[in-house]
Formats: sequence, C-alpha cells, structure tokens
Amino acid sequence: MQQLAPPLPLDVTTLCELLSERRGTPITLLEWELPADGPFGVLLSRPDEDVIVYQARTTKAHQAHIVLHEMGHIVAYDLAGERPELPQLRTCYSDRDERDAEVVASALMHQAMSMHRQAQRYGLDEPWRPSVLGSLVFEDALR
Repeated sequence: MQQLAPPLPLDVTTLCELLSERRGTPITLLEWELPADGPFGVLLSRPDEDVIVYQARTTKAHQAHIVLHEMGHIVAYDLAGERPELPQLRTCYSDRDERDAEVVASALMHQAMSMHRQAQRYGLDEPWRPSVLGSLVFEDALR
C-alpha cells in the first residue's frame, strides 16, 4: 500500500483505482442489495476485470470494510500468482483465503485509524473527518 501512496482521507474508491493502475486490470465497485442471509461481498474475477459487489444495505464504514476485504483477495491472489475459477463467497474466516483477505482489510482499516489519530494529535483534523472511521470513506460520501 505504501507503493500506491493513497491520499488522505483514505478513500476505497481511489484505492481501487490506484491498485487497478498498478495491476493493469480494472476493479469495478458495484453496490447491490444482497440477501440478508448471504455474503456481504463477492469478488468476481475475470481475465480483463475484477468486480467487487458489496452490500448496499449497511453502513458506509461496513461497506468500506467489505470492499477492502475483497481487495484483500485480489492482493493475495496476485501475490500467489493464482486466481479462483469461480467467484469466492465470504461465509467464514476459517480457511486461509478468508483469513488472508480479512488481514489485509483489517490492516488497512488500522492504518486509516492511525492516520486519523496522528492528524488529530498534530491538529491537522479537517471537518470532513468527524470520527475515527471518517478517515476511511467512499468518495461520494464526501459530497
């Protein structure tokens, strides 16, 4: 992520764009009303595009975490040099792929919270960052 050098506030849409540019494969974000008893997010990987589908009926902070989790799958697959043939559904954290994706998402959330705390400590906080999770947003939430 340091190589991507995302600007503050850490925006998942911008982060996806930066990762897309670095990989040479677009990442499309698709907000969808997924069934309440199903997964909150789905990664659909095709040779020419990755599509992250995320739950429309949840908070912006949860949506950001869902997208970061699915981005974690992309990063893990790229590092391992392998792609799943079928979409992977998030159902639990017990298998290695789910743990790896959750570690990436959690690490990014932690980094966003740390950046926010540092901004507050040094008096750099802006009105558009009213909470800890305010440093991790969707671009359209700022409008």
